[in-house]
Amino acid sequence: MTTSVRRGGSLLTVTAICAVLTACGGEPSEADMKKAIQGRFDDVNAEMKAVGAAIGKELVITVKAFKKLGCVKAEGNPGYTCDFEMTMDGPLGEQSQKASGRFTASDKGWAVLEK
Repeated sequence: MTTSVRRGGSLLTVTAICAVLTACGGEPSEADMKKAIQGRFDDVNAEMKAVGAAIGKELVITVKAFKKLGCVKAEGNPGYTCDFEMTMDGPLGEQSQKASGRFTASDKGWAVLEK
């Protein structure tokens, strides 16, 4: 009886981990990708805040629009290589571009890395 409870508990644990990591569900969603990209910009924004204060200009980059174009399983690395297009607003004004990144799941959600 104890063995079956442990197996059931283990299955429950694995299911919970998959739900948290989102890796069991496959590639990242468009919302996951946008959140990961904005998170990278938020890191840069935090570093640039002091510089902006010194020169009297706000140096903040925000993602205004984001579209997932597609993902494939990353070769030789964990995660997915995904193409996307985005519109950013920052110190140089609004800019649109297409880009690629490798997205990996963690206990904190999806993160974007260099390909």
